[in-house]
Amino acid sequence: MMIKRLIIALVLILTGHLAQAQNRQPEPVAGKNLTKDYFTQNLVYPEADLQQGNSGKVVVGMHIDKDGNPSDYSIISTFSEAASPIAIAMVKTILWQPALHGGIPIDCEHQYTVEFNAKSYKRYWKHHERPNLPLTLEADDSNKVYEDYHHLEQLARPYFADGSNIGTYIARNLKFPAEAKEREIQGTVRLSFVVETDGSISNIVIVNSVGGGCDNEAIRLMQETHWLPAEKDGKYVRSLNMQDITFSIGSRNFQDGNSY
Repeated sequence: MMIKRLIIALVLILTGHLAQAQNRQPEPVAGKNLTKDYFTQNLVYPEADLQQGNSGKVVVGMHIDKDGNPSDYSIISTFSEAASPIAIAMVKTILWQPALHGGIPIDCEHQYTVEFNAKSYKRYWKHHERPNLPLTLEADDSNKVYEDYHHLEQLARPYFADGSNIGTYIARNLKFPAEAKEREIQGTVRLSFVVETDGSISNIVIVNSVGGGCDNEAIRLMQETHWLPAEKDGKYVRSLNMQDITFSIGSRNFQDGNSY
């Protein structure tokens, strides 16, 4: 009898997990944590609220169709009128996975909360600097993400004030994860991401995973880069990009120092 009850309990648990996987709310393609990171690194606080130390939340409503396309943005609630357009502009950068019902993509109404914390904001920017990119063109406001490079007059490209390139940057700054060294894990992490019209990087997704901490290190490296956005019809536009970051142990074993 005890075994039978245990089996029934396990079946119920597995059924519950399956139901959760089959039914879900829309989710950012980059996941919650990387989306939150992007907001932390790129949110511009309303100056008056920042000076007064005003903190709060802005809840943005939207419709997300079965293909993950958002529309009909609106403010559900806000702590500051000045923060509302900033929150909507930030939420518009998110690419979405659609809601699921019974494993089938569906249209739905959704809400996303943008948090404004004056203390955290000041603390973050005390230790960071906003990039001074040489941007001279107007930004396209259609919110379209260009995936076909043939439609672009100029591709997005990484910007380094010292004139170096992405390969040099990676070689100088890559920190081989301790776990990958110990387990002798190596390979190439491929990431996709969107270069926004202001040169920031959003919607980072791991296309090819290596593991052993390499994925996280690749993400860290990309989060610290700045880009000149793609151009079309004399305006800066959003574009989907790919970057490979290779983790190679080389000809010697990290654990015993012997050659392979």
